Amino acid sequence: MNKIFKEKLKQATLLFIIIIVFGCVLAVMLRYENEGEKNMPFELGEMLVISSVDETEKPENPNNYKRNLDINQYNDIYLKFEKNKDFNDSSNIQNIKIENINITAGEGKTVYVYMPNSADGKLFSYENNFLVSNSLTYKGANEDNQKNLEIGNQGGRILFRILNKNIGEYVSNDDEEILYDGTLLKKIGINEEEVKIKVSFDVVIETNKYKYRGKINLDLPSGNILEEGICNIDKTDFKDVAFKREK
Repeated sequence: MNKIFKEKLKQATLLFIIIIVFGCVLAVMLRYENEGEKNMPFELGEMLVISSVDETEKPENPNNYKRNLDINQYNDIYLKFEKNKDFNDSSNIQNIKIENINITAGEGKTVYVYMPNSADGKLFSYENNFLVSNSLTYKGANEDNQKNLEIGNQGGRILFRILNKNIGEYVSNDDEEILYDGTLLKKIGINEEEVKIKVSFDVVIETNKYKYRGKINLDLPSGNILEEGICNIDKTDFKDVAFKREK
């Protein structure tokens, strides 16, 4: 009887240990799923989003208006990557990628993603060869060069633009001075709801040894541009972005 009791006690103890181990493993997995990596060689240190309005000349102007413009609402996204001083490794950045870009906009709205213009002139040019379909790659280099899609291999900054294109038009023969910023939207009868979009994209940090992926979600524009003209978000806390290692 004593022998049977001891055997059952041994089995119960073993089962209890298995449950505890399984619970600990599950807790670690859930924490990793929610929080991601805690010690990466490079980290996303800052995200700056600048939202405003610009214009493009209409290709045709049969009535010879002094101002005959298509109005665009733009959102410039800067991502800054920093070397983790606590990571004891000689890693360097091979690539920073923006992937799986998903945009939800209102009915009839046309939203595009643009890489910087590689030619002289404006930082962004709305030509088809600068369009980003679903992914954008900045290659590691000695220093940042946004026009060449290069980022410093020990840290740097990348940039791309999300453009709510041709949301309205401005036609005028008046000589009054016009501010080409978000306040122009009120002048052409556009309200705040008409320019709101939801954006998500993956940020991939690829080093010579490791690869990490995290998802960012944004509500754009970054503020009330109809009143302020130019708005921005400057984010340095990324606890809500879980970067996970990929093979």
